[in-house]
Amino acid sequence: MKGRITCPKCGEHIIAEMNREVPSFSLECPICNHRFTAKTSQVDVSNVDSDSPVDVESDCYWEEHGEPRKTILSAIKPRTDKPMIASLLLIGVVVIALVSSFFPTIFLQGPVGIASLSGVNGELTVFVDNTSALSIDNMTLSIDQENATFTRKNNSFVATSLSPGEHVLTVSEKETNTSENMATKNVYILPFDFSTYTLKITETNPLRLKNSSFELEWLSAILFILSILTLIGALMCWKRRFSDVALFGSIVGIFSIGLYFTGLVLAVIALWLILKSRDEFDDGKKGKSF
Repeated sequence: MKGRITCPKCGEHIIAEMNREVPSFSLECPICNHRFTAKTSQVDVSNVDSDSPVDVESDCYWEEHGEPRKTILSAIKPRTDKPMIASLLLIGVVVIALVSSFFPTIFLQGPVGIASLSGVNGELTVFVDNTSALSIDNMTLSIDQENATFTRKNNSFVATSLSPGEHVLTVSEKETNTSENMATKNVYILPFDFSTYTLKITETNPLRLKNSSFELEWLSAILFILSILTLIGALMCWKRRFSDVALFGSIVGIFSIGLYFTGLVLAVIALWLILKSRDEFDDGKKGKSF
């Protein structure tokens, strides 16, 4: 039976075979050539012949090898299609968010519709450019909503209690009612007082507007940033890497909302799929190969 003995002189570990029934046996270290007696049990060294050429070591014992150690590894879960499906859903969210960033009114249709149903009103502030061909003192503003009027405040006009959504703003010259002295522009009213508009008239007779776009650049920038972060999460899902990043991307995608909340729904489904398949991701925290 195989066992291990440590040389008392040099400390080298020696593998040797012997019978456990034999109380002791002698051997020579292959490293330092030291001869010594190893015991298989606690025997009395006084029983060993003193004339023996072998040195008796009272603390040198033969240790039997145990059985080979068995390593129990947890079963690796089979891969599913959940991360791939989540990736495709997030890519859909990215497409919707990018389209919404170029056409912000698409993004606003869902939230504004809910705000209108709940009775929330908006406010529109129209600033007049200092270089406008028609001064603020010589112009009047109106909007296509009954009982809605503009109030002059320094270099701007303000209308309150407006229903959220798209409206038509009409700019006209005072004391004239001809069509040549009027100009119209579509504006989008947001809930509360988030709606602003910069007005600049370049020509009179006929009246022409310039740079009169509704100011939603801030919303476009936010949607673009959200789409980039969601795209990163989609790539991590596709590669099954870094589940934390994939989760973050899906959570960010929820805030993109999308046309009639389609982006929100897709992002929530993707988030659920990622949570269900998180063990399939290689996060650099758990070993996957041995």
